[in-house]
Amino acid sequence: MAGAPQLVFPLYMLRHGETAWNTERRMQGTRNSDLTERGRTQAIAMGRALKAELAREPGPTTFLRSPLGRTRETSEIVGRELGLDPSQWRDDPRLAELSYGQWEGFSWPEIEVTHPTALTDWRADPHGFVPPGGETHFDLRQRSAAVLAEIVASATRTVVVSHGVSGAVVRGLNLGLDAQAMFVLEKPQDAFFRLLAGREERIEALFE
Repeated sequence: MAGAPQLVFPLYMLRHGETAWNTERRMQGTRNSDLTERGRTQAIAMGRALKAELAREPGPTTFLRSPLGRTRETSEIVGRELGLDPSQWRDDPRLAELSYGQWEGFSWPEIEVTHPTALTDWRADPHGFVPPGGETHFDLRQRSAAVLAEIVASATRTVVVSHGVSGAVVRGLNLGLDAQAMFVLEKPQDAFFRLLAGREERIEALFE
């Protein structure tokens, strides 16, 4: 989108590994679900790929993460692969996932019992739609833009471990996308993205 800050130094955006609620297709939002064994394997593989990526251009790096449990666990596993002191991770609540309010912990079939058009309505207006007691995409974009602006101003290579939707919004801001285009960005847990001004590169995790 016009006026978005431009990245000169790489920003690496990682999503947390698979969680138990991911496998059950439950809305997580601000609530937590622990990583599965597969999720921990994904985090190891992302850490391995990130280590190789950072070694290409040695230099100072800032490490940021959402404070939610699944991102903390993922970042700690990634950090071990990097040989990183855990204290180097900095929690930033603005990187937390979109709040789904009263829907957190429920699957879409359960939500649609009382809100049968919920997903259709959300897709039609991802910018303004708000789950009961939750957060709008506009609210998420505002806090994401603030973080991105600070990363740009720091002029330092940065690694972020966040979530599916909140991570997609940061990526979408970099790419200049509107809310509907951000809504449908892929959100892998076995790959991550290297962002620079107006573009991104997908980097596959390195599984043994």
